[in-house]
Amino acid sequence: MKICLIGPGLMEIPPKGWGAVEIIIWDYYEILTKLGHEVYIINEKTKAKIIKKVNEIAPDFVHLHYDDYFDILSSIKCSKKAITSHYGYIKERFRKYDNNYKKIISGIVYNNFYIFCLSIEIYDIYRYYGVQKSRLILLPNGARDDLFSYYPYAENRKSVYLAKITNRKRQYLYQNIDDLLFIGNKDDNNFDYNSENYLGEWDKNKLYKNLSKYSNLVLLSDGEADPLVVKEALICGLGLVISQTAAANLDFNCSFIDIINNEKLDDIQYVSKVIKENRSKSLTQREEIRIYGLNTFSYSVISEKYIKIIENLKCLNSSVGLLIKIKRKLKWRI
Repeated sequence: MKICLIGPGLMEIPPKGWGAVEIIIWDYYEILTKLGHEVYIINEKTKAKIIKKVNEIAPDFVHLHYDDYFDILSSIKCSKKAITSHYGYIKERFRKYDNNYKKIISGIVYNNFYIFCLSIEIYDIYRYYGVQKSRLILLPNGARDDLFSYYPYAENRKSVYLAKITNRKRQYLYQNIDDLLFIGNKDDNNFDYNSENYLGEWDKNKLYKNLSKYSNLVLLSDGEADPLVVKEALICGLGLVISQTAAANLDFNCSFIDIINNEKLDDIQYVSKVIKENRSKSLTQREEIRIYGLNTFSYSVISEKYIKIIENLKCLNSSVGLLIKIKRKLKWRI
């Protein structure tokens, strides 16, 4: 197939360091190309340029990975079109969306393209807003098991908080916890970058080689769609200490996954205790953790599902009556 992937145009693809959306697009590009498909990446800021380039390619399938640009899909000439939202607060149905995102989610709902949902929680959000099941596709993010090194024993018996350092990721609250190291680019003035526990920003090659050297991963953000780093940690054999919003698509029965309830996120003593206990038990379950990650989130699994989904998609035709009905329902819910 001829497949077109559309990025935000905010940074290069592939990214040299951070940029989860850009990494996801690049990973899909590489995997799908290896499977024999003709894959194009359009990574522009200007909507008119995106539309022009995509229409010149004339793809069989278009996948937009930036919901701010939802309105371009109506001008793209392709019978199979889809969008994925990577917005960190997309699952917070009862959070008051800012006015800009109200317009975005309204536009996505009041249209007739497919919507790839990164978790069942996101799927339920769109259902709440009146989107038909036939438009919704559930598919989580995958991780590149072919790129990450794996070590059966942890060289560094410490925990790692691997994420862009932002207020949403909440690193500043936990930076004094013993044996917790932080990796990520700087985007929060509340965090002390002079701390010996801050290891700086890693490029992708350093990440691929070194993540498996640690004991467990911590991610206690207050908003996530489907964090890629969680899947990467699992295939590297790391246990997880995560917030409820970062737990998409995970099996909560796994002993190496500890989820901190929202009301406990500010209890530093409790969080520290859970991290320490998780680190201890995860060190003895690395192979089990890795197998779970590979069987559930490796790109060989996710890409096979992705292709089957695309092949089976039907052409969506606009239905005025349906869209009016959705619009009315949406008006009182957002």
